[in-house]
Amino acid sequence: MKTKKIWANFSVSDVGRTSRFYTQLGFTPNNTGNYPKLASFLFGDDAFVIHFFEKGSQIDGYLTADATSASEIIFTLSAETEQEVRDWEANVKAAGGTVFQEAGRDKAGYFGVGFADPDGHKFNVLLMEPGM
Repeated sequence: MKTKKIWANFSVSDVGRTSRFYTQLGFTPNNTGNYPKLASFLFGDDAFVIHFFEKGSQIDGYLTADATSASEIIFTLSAETEQEVRDWEANVKAAGGTVFQEAGRDKAGYFGVGFADPDGHKFNVLLMEPGM
């Protein structure tokens, strides 16, 4: 079998808040038509799509809206410099997200930061060059 495209779907409690959060971080909205309970954004150079469906929409039967109690998945966003990682940390805080791992080096020497959006969906930003 050949997969033509892949995207992610999340459940959120307030699609307007979600839209404001990802817009403030600079992600490009994905035009999905006129669906009031859906916010959709493009991530990365390959334009990976993540849909955010508000509770009460057709996705409810598949997803939980409480990502704060368990990790469903974590997406990693690549960074090119330590300063870029620090900028992500500051921008996430300013946009209303939660930093659950402050910017710094992990045991393998990689520099990164971990954050969650207002609904608890987790991301990390990682500089893939281990420190000295």
